[in-house]
Amino acid sequence: MKNTKKFGIARILIIPQKNKFEAVCLDFDLIEEAQTLREAKKLIEAAVRGYVVNICKNGLDDSLLNRPAAKKYWKMFEQYQKFASNRSRSLSSANKRIKNSVFLSMPIEMFAPSICSL
Repeated sequence: MKNTKKFGIARILIIPQKNKFEAVCLDFDLIEEAQTLREAKKLIEAAVRGYVVNICKNGLDDSLLNRPAAKKYWKMFEQYQKFASNRSRSLSSANKRIKNSVFLSMPIEMFAPSICSL
């Protein structure tokens, strides 16, 4: 599914690293780092909001809403999905970083509803 200004999803993976959290918007190739999970979530949501608002406000091409992050992050996302779907069976097979990751999926419209719906 391709994202557009009127409809789409921003998928975010927040990954614990040494002494920090790395938040990645998989669909827009945006990355933020923070000391806490809460701060990482707040920063990536603000980055996504600003990105979407800028695209909508300036009438930029929808292709900018379909800029995949680096393959290494998609690989981590695939590992996270496998872990999440098999959580009860193979807890030990996923590495600690994947086990402690957080995944968020938010509709694009929630970031700039009045601007993007024009």
